[in-house]
Amino acid sequence: MKTIKYFIAAIAVGLLTSSCANDLNTLPEGNISGEQLNDDQSKPEKILGGIYLDLRSNGAGGTTSHSDFGIMGIKAGADLMSNDVIQAKNQHLGMFYNYEATNASNIASEIVWTTFYSRIFVINKLLDDLMNDSEAKIKAIKGQLLALRAYSYFYLVRFYANDFKAHQSEPGLPLVLTSANPSQGLPRSTVAEVYTQISKDIEESINLLDGFARPSRAQIDQRTAKAIAAEVFLQTGDYTKAAKYAGEGKQGIALMTEDDYTNTGFSSINNPEVIWGFHNTISTISIGNYYASFFSMFDNTNEGYAGAAQIYKQIDKRLYDAIPNTDYRKKVFNGSQSAKYTFNGKTKNYPAYVSWKFKDPSLFEGDYIYIRASSLYYVEAEALARQGREAEARQVLFAIASKRDQAYTLSTKTGNELINEIILQKRIELWGEGYAWFDMKRLNIPLERAYTGSNHTFGKFNLTTDKFRFQIPNKEINNNPQIKQNE
Repeated sequence: MKTIKYFIAAIAVGLLTSSCANDLNTLPEGNISGEQLNDDQSKPEKILGGIYLDLRSNGAGGTTSHSDFGIMGIKAGADLMSNDVIQAKNQHLGMFYNYEATNASNIASEIVWTTFYSRIFVINKLLDDLMNDSEAKIKAIKGQLLALRAYSYFYLVRFYANDFKAHQSEPGLPLVLTSANPSQGLPRSTVAEVYTQISKDIEESINLLDGFARPSRAQIDQRTAKAIAAEVFLQTGDYTKAAKYAGEGKQGIALMTEDDYTNTGFSSINNPEVIWGFHNTISTISIGNYYASFFSMFDNTNEGYAGAAQIYKQIDKRLYDAIPNTDYRKKVFNGSQSAKYTFNGKTKNYPAYVSWKFKDPSLFEGDYIYIRASSLYYVEAEALARQGREAEARQVLFAIASKRDQAYTLSTKTGNELINEIILQKRIELWGEGYAWFDMKRLNIPLERAYTGSNHTFGKFNLTTDKFRFQIPNKEINNNPQIKQNE
C-alpha cells in the first residue's frame, strides 16, 4: 500500500527524532535491517521502546492536531461516542462526540487508522528480521510485538468494520503481516479473517511471554497479553477462553482502595490495578505539546483544555443516577447542581455532572493507564454468565462491586438481567477509560442522547449501531486501488 509505505517512512523519522523512553531505558529508532541488528544487539529493544513511546505521543496519528495523542486519545474519543461521556463544547475531541469522526474526510478517521497501521509496519519489519532468532531475549521481544500487533488490529477492526456477530463475512481490514507487501496494496480481509489473525497473534504472544519478567509496566508481559486476549475472545463469543484469560489476567492483583479511586489513582502507574500503562515524565509529555494529552482533555481540575478552557467532560445523568449513594465511585462526579471542588490547593466552581475522576497533580505529566485489572472482572463475569455458569458470574461480580459499595449484596439476577447488571457495573467502573462505546457496538445498544431531561450538549441525538462504523480515511482510499470504502 502506498499509504502504508508512507506511514513507515513517517514513523521511522518520528522514532528517530523522539525523546528517550525513560521507563524502557531505550533510544527509539525506526528503519532497520538484519545487518544493523547484527551490528547492535540492543537495537531490537530500542525499536520496541520506540513503538511503546510513540503509542503515547502527540502526533502518533500523523497529524499536528491536539486530539492526536496515541492510545489514550483514541480511548478518549471512543468513550465520547458512547451514551455515558459528555463533552461541554465542540472543540478538541468534539468530532468524536458529535460523530463527525466516522467520516472519511474527518481527521479523526485518519488519526485512528495511522496510529495503528504505522506501528503495525514497524512491528512487521522487526518480526521479519527476528524470524530465525530463538534467543530468550528475542523470544520475549517477539511476544511483545505480536501482542502489539493483535492489540492494534483489535482496535482497527472495531472502528472500521461492523461487529463480529452476524458480520463475519463482511469486509474487515487489509491484513498486513509482513514488511514485504505488494506495491499495489492489499484488499480488505473479512471480519472473520481479521479476528482469526488477532486470536493467533495474541495466543502465540502468551506462549512466547511465558517466564518473561518485564522491567516496568510500560511493557507487555504475559499477564497483559492474557488481558488483551480476554477482550478479544469476549468479542468473538468464545466465552470459555474469555473467562479463562480474564481470570488468569487478574489473578493476584489487589484492587485499588477508595483513596486510590477518588484521589489520584488514575494518574499513577503505581496504582496496584495497573496491568499496562506508561509512566510520563517531563521529557515524554513534552513530545509534541503539553496540551495534546489525556489529562489536558479529561482532567477538569487541571489548567488544560478541560479545566481552563472549560471543555468539561461530564457523566450522563442516567448513569450518574444509577450509581448508589453508598458506592464511593459516585464521589468522582458532581451531582445535579453546580458545586465547588478543591484539588491540589485550588478551589473552582464546576457545573452539574462534571467528572473529577482523572486528577493529575502535575502539569499534564500524569501516567497513562491502558488496562486495569478491574476490567477483567466484568469480562470474566459476563463470559461465565453467557456459559450458564451464573453462580460463578455473580461471585466474580460481587468480588469487585462489594469493594466499591459496602452496601452491595450478592446478585440474585439471572439471564439477561444478570448480563445487564454486569454491563451497568462495568460502565460505572470504567467510565472514561475507553470501553463503553465498544460494548455498545458489541451488544447492539443504540446511542440515545435525546431523551427527556438529557444533559447532553451539542451531540444530543440518537443513532442505531449501524452508524458506529468509521469510513476508511480518504488518504488510504486514494492510494490503495485494492481497498473498498464503507458505505
